[in-house]
Amino acid sequence: MQANRQRVVGLVHDALSSAGIALPPAVAQELALQAQRIVRQNLTFVAETVRLQRALEGAGIPVLVLKGVALAQLAYGSLKTKHARDIDLLVSPDHAEAALQFLERDGYALSSPAENLSEKQRRSLVQYGREAELVQGGRKLRLELHWRAAENPLLLKGVDAYSAAQSVALGNNISVRTLAPDDLFAYLCVHGARHAWSRLKWLADVNALIAADGADIEHLYRHAQRIGAGLCAAQALLLCRRLLALPLPAGLATEISASSRTRKLAVVATAAMTAPHTDTETDGGVAGVARFVFIQFLLGQGWAFYATQCRVASVGALDVVRLPLPRFLHFLYPLLRLPLWLWRRASSTLNRRTGL
Repeated sequence: MQANRQRVVGLVHDALSSAGIALPPAVAQELALQAQRIVRQNLTFVAETVRLQRALEGAGIPVLVLKGVALAQLAYGSLKTKHARDIDLLVSPDHAEAALQFLERDGYALSSPAENLSEKQRRSLVQYGREAELVQGGRKLRLELHWRAAENPLLLKGVDAYSAAQSVALGNNISVRTLAPDDLFAYLCVHGARHAWSRLKWLADVNALIAADGADIEHLYRHAQRIGAGLCAAQALLLCRRLLALPLPAGLATEISASSRTRKLAVVATAAMTAPHTDTETDGGVAGVARFVFIQFLLGQGWAFYATQCRVASVGALDVVRLPLPRFLHFLYPLLRLPLWLWRRASSTLNRRTGL
């Protein structure tokens, strides 16, 4: 079902129900069951997100909630439609190691980029990476701990755990803190663009957030431009206009549509969104990885951006975790990037063939 692939089951179910459209009984039942699961999952996420934000801040670790239940409430005014896979939290790089240790004491365990990391590996991961995934086995909760809002810092200049925040009420006397409206819009655009908008739900969230807030679209776009996310925002707005009929100010629509880079990004996103992937967002083969790397270079402009993106692309989080080198040898990581990736690829293929 494409609704599952795009992770918009809750939105589809809500729209069809509101429109009074009758479906074949089996399809209607399956949609209803999946929608109910989304509600239950989101209620679990609310309780855990509130608890974790309070606990981390109580431990002296500033933290903001990214996407998830905060975005569901802001964009849709409800927790019953937006699909969420995990809880996303943003801390500062200075607090990343402390936050990881806190979460592990709290019952979470590292799952990606590796299940066990030495102190040295953690330092390298924080230096070169931007996030780690943890799981809580008992309730099978997933959590992504971010210490950078974007891999390339020039895409979201100044957006971090200390940025201006807004409080989002999620029930009686409970709330969470997330990015302020302008930064939130820019962050969502960069996040979606990084993944080539391969899930329709990300675009639907941006569209719903703009509509729900009655936002000044041009103001949001200009802010995104100022902090380096202009192309990502232009791509998102053009896609929202084409696919979701988002009305744009005439002058802004003309400006965005006139950009050949923005039109190229829209074509790339449409191809990714309609590609025949099932469980994954993008093709994991050699061509898919090359396409993903190439897309990242389309998201910004200027020599500073390209130089920074080359640095980001030349060192992988898995490399520094699986081959922790002394600091004075870190210059070798760019040289080892391709051989290490080919080795992992060959090992994965061999394991699949041998059933290991």
